[in-house]
Amino acid sequence: MIYLNYNEVEGLSKKDHEALERQLKLLNKPATEYGDIYDCVSFYQQPAFDHPLLKNHTYHPQMKPSLSPLKRDKISSTSNSCSRIGLKDGGCPMGTVPIRRTTKEDLIRERRFNASYAGGVLHFALEQTINDPNLKISGAGTTSSISNPKVLPNQWSASIVKVDPILYGDTRTRFFSLFKAGTIQCFNTRCPGFVIVNTQIPLDMIFPTSTHGRVFGKRFFIQRDLKNGRRWLRYSHDLTQIGFWPPELFMGLKGFASQAPWGGEAFSSVPTFPPMGSGRFPKFVDTDKDAFCSKISILDSVGNTRDPAVSSFEEAHALYGVANKPITNKEFGHAVFFGGPGSNK
Repeated sequence: MIYLNYNEVEGLSKKDHEALERQLKLLNKPATEYGDIYDCVSFYQQPAFDHPLLKNHTYHPQMKPSLSPLKRDKISSTSNSCSRIGLKDGGCPMGTVPIRRTTKEDLIRERRFNASYAGGVLHFALEQTINDPNLKISGAGTTSSISNPKVLPNQWSASIVKVDPILYGDTRTRFFSLFKAGTIQCFNTRCPGFVIVNTQIPLDMIFPTSTHGRVFGKRFFIQRDLKNGRRWLRYSHDLTQIGFWPPELFMGLKGFASQAPWGGEAFSSVPTFPPMGSGRFPKFVDTDKDAFCSKISILDSVGNTRDPAVSSFEEAHALYGVANKPITNKEFGHAVFFGGPGSNK
């Protein structure tokens, strides 16, 4: 039995106790301004390794990709310092990774979502690479605008870049990844498999939104390691590694992808549909007000960056729209504008 008082634990001095308190502050991250709590979990105990196909993995905390170099972006008008995300105080200690603490409300929301997904409808407003059987895609990237559309409990609205079943997006201005394999789909770390290596930037982190009315964006890239098939998620203008999807998870995508889309999607299991992007149709392609995916690009079979030839895909014209804008300047690059008000029924 351990006896406690205000100043000491049995066998520990006050100085030792204070040192432990400092260590706990490093290990247990406090709640963010949005109320989320992130725990610093041992790299080897993160949810990824609950996946049965990763039972005998050899992954470790110091892993880095063997990727072809990508051009870093200079911070421009499409970026905004207030959109930085990451844990304070330097993040988690080496050997641990940040995992958002699951709440009962999360489980209730997830149960409701899974029950409604089968009866829900998903709408798209995308520009996607043209159908080319010879196209071999090893990655895709974009600078995505950050929007904050209003959604109901059984809805989501997201901006996306996909490489077949792998998706980056933001929903309710959260940073999330989605893995799809057949009828299985999971967000963030709720589905085991995505291996986090970054100690400061967790999945499921909420993005701050602009308070000045101007749209700003952040850079994301999904890039396949050509040496071992791991698919890395990279973030920000300096393309920081967040983590990777191991090749063990993929049945039908062990090689290259054949298609990549950019734009928006909106889901609802109720008669009304949420706004997409800023809630505006991209009629005037206004970079200050419209949602966008700028600097869209793909990586080919040898890792070279290419400007993709794309075609529009939208099937709910009364609700959402998409517009393609080829390269007009180096700062914004090839851009896709998307959005719409949704339904008002």
